[in-house]
Parts: sequence; structure tokens; C-alpha cells
Amino acid sequence: MKNVCYLNGTILPLEDAVISPRDLGFLRGYAVFDVMPVVNGKPFLFEDHWRRLERSASDLGMRIRLSPDKAKEVMDHLIRRHEYEAMTVRTVVSGGPSDNGFTPEKHETMCIMIEEAVPLPHQLYEKGGKIITLEFFRDLPSSKTTSYIIPIRERERKVREGAVEILYVHSGEVLEASTSNFFIVKNGVIRTAKDGVLSGITRSLAIRLAQAQGIPVDEETIMESDLESCDEAFITASNKMVLPIVDVDGKMIGDGLPGPITKRVMEAYDRFVKTF
Repeated sequence: MKNVCYLNGTILPLEDAVISPRDLGFLRGYAVFDVMPVVNGKPFLFEDHWRRLERSASDLGMRIRLSPDKAKEVMDHLIRRHEYEAMTVRTVVSGGPSDNGFTPEKHETMCIMIEEAVPLPHQLYEKGGKIITLEFFRDLPSSKTTSYIIPIRERERKVREGAVEILYVHSGEVLEASTSNFFIVKNGVIRTAKDGVLSGITRSLAIRLAQAQGIPVDEETIMESDLESCDEAFITASNKMVLPIVDVDGKMIGDGLPGPITKRVMEAYDRFVKTF
């Protein structure tokens, strides 16, 4: 069965989908996107993901002309047309064609496609992963834009150092990872940056699940010095769920094993997904 996608109102084979070489997403990187997992045959937390996509598009002065109901209908159709064991739905909205490379001609370009999901090794969740830091601050951090120049450039170093993620720090503040949100635990309290980061869907869910268990969560500034004294750390993302972090730049976090608070959040997340 051929992979199919939605492009500007039409369902067509992915190999036949084309956009204008004058599209602002191609010319200027002027685009936003979203990736949501498919759980039990349904887009996971569709309403949350869609609202964030709309906000991101609005931040860039773009409109999403597809209604949420129609988008959900399209996604359900595409999911049924694919046979991957695990999959995600990727939606991209770009500025559309432009005569001068800056001003859209008519309307935005919108594509929805299905991708095969490749899970991370199970041992990462049992033993924890490593992250490396990078001095960097994203433009428009509250928006999910397609600008991933830095993490792509740094991918070779990430692989070479055996890291699962790149953690952005700026002027001593710990922000977010390249495709994840970052949390630390100190004295039983979960802490995560509130400003200068993307409001991740899995981040918000993890906070709600932790608070429902009586675990306090503080959304506040985290400094690099906090990494040396924290008891636990973990990251969250749609494609990573809740992943314990036990090593930052070769320095051990806590006792070098996934901590009890992290495990409670992981277990709560797993229970939520099973009942979705």
C-alpha cells in the first residue's frame, strides 16, 4: 500500500506531493509543525496538539484554514490508510508561495502525513540516558517552528558522545532540549523552566500527572549550577514519553540511576496512555 498524505485539500500519494520552490517554508524556513503519536488508532491528545499548532501559526502571522474537526477527520483517514505497527502524524504549515521571497501570494501550504514511529531502546528507560549541553537560545521559543538548524548541525557530536538529547543553556540558565522539555528533581520537588521554552504537550501532561500524585512541581528558572546538585532529571516529548536522564556532559545525576520521582511520573504516564 502506498503512503498517502493530505496536501492543501487533497489526499494523494506521498511520492506525488509537491510544493512550490517559491514556498516560504523552503525559501525562508517560514513554517510551523506538529508531531503527535497515534495511540490505539487515534491521534494522541489531538485537541492539545492542534491548539498549539494554531498558536504557533498565529505567532508567525499565518492562518490554519482547516477546522479542527476536518483536520481530525483527515488524520483518522490517513491513519486507516497506513499499516505501521507504530506511527505518528506530522502536520506542517508554511507561508506558501511568494514572488519576492517575503510576501505570501495567496495562502499557506499545509501538509499532513503519517510517519513510522521508531521507539527508543527500552534500556534507556530502565537505566537512563545522557544529554549534552549547548549554549543556545531559540528564536520564538514558545512557537514550534521548523527551524532545527542547530540540532541538525550538532547531531554528529550527539551521536559521537552517546547522548540522547542536546540541552540548551543560555547565560547560565537551563532551558529546554532540542526536541524535548527538561526537568530536574530536588528534595522531592520537580522543577522545569517556564520561560524561553516550548510548552510541550507531554510536558504539560507530565506536570498534571505528577501533581495528581501529590508531587509538587515548580515552573521556575533552573541554573546550570542546579544540575550539579539535583537528585534526578528527566525529559519529556511525544516521541520519548518520560525518559530519565542520569548523565549531563559526563557528570552523573544523583546516584546515576532513574530516581523514584521520575519512576512515579513514568508509571503514571504509562497508565494514562493505556486508558486513552
